[in-house]
Order: sequence, then C-alpha cells, then structure tokens
Amino acid sequence: MSKSDRQLARRGLHLVQADAEEYADSPSRLRALIRRSQAQLRDNRSRIGSLRADIPRLIRLGSAITRGEYRRLPWRSIAFVAAGLLYFVTPFDLIPDFIVGTGFLDDAVVVAYVMKAIRDDLARFEDWELSNEPADPDTLNPPY
Repeated sequence: MSKSDRQLARRGLHLVQADAEEYADSPSRLRALIRRSQAQLRDNRSRIGSLRADIPRLIRLGSAITRGEYRRLPWRSIAFVAAGLLYFVTPFDLIPDFIVGTGFLDDAVVVAYVMKAIRDDLARFEDWELSNEPADPDTLNPPY
C-alpha cells in the first residue's frame, strides 16, 4: 500500500471513527451494520471490484462476534471491522459511491487498510472458522 493510499485510508477512517467505536460497543448496532453491508454488497456487486472478497470476510468475522461464537478478537479489531463496514455503507464519503467507475475506489483503499491492520486477528479467526465449520450434510449420511 502506497503512502498516498495510507493517507487516504486514515482520512477515510477518521470520518467514521467515532461512530465505528459506538458500533463496536453495541452488538445489536453491529448486526444492523452487517445487514446494511450485506445489502450494499448485493446491490453493487458488479461495481465493487476487490471489495467482493474482503467485505464478506469482515461480515463473517463481525457476525461471529455478534453471535458470541468467536470471542478472541480485541476491541480495537472489532472497532476496525465496524469502521471498514461503516465506511463501505456510507454513500457520501471521500469519493461518493454514486460516481460510476470511481465511487468505490476509496472504499477499497480503506477496507484494504483495515484488512492489513487486523491481518493477524483475521488469520486467527479464519483458522478458527475452518476448524469449527459444520460438517458437510452430504457426508453425514453417505449412501452405502
């Protein structure tokens, strides 16, 4: 990530920091933010480029936290998750999302910054997620 990208990401995160901290403190508000993020992802799938891979990872992590399934995430990382999702759903950010072709570029930079900031916590979560994944229903009753 270039120096200018880091500066853009910090400016973007600064816009949502106070609200993100409130979301991080409230599981019900974080769940509502996750639902808004899922809708934004669904409605703009063709316009969001690299966010198609990163946003679902943040959504899965946030969902596991709000359901109480995963408890090993420091508050700071929960706040980063909330900030990334909040920035993603905020239409009037540094580059308004309605601008075709460029509207989600700043979102991608901010989310990439968030992903880098929580990369160790995210890796631990994804390891936990793999080891706690429910069994495939097709393999529970194999045909004999």
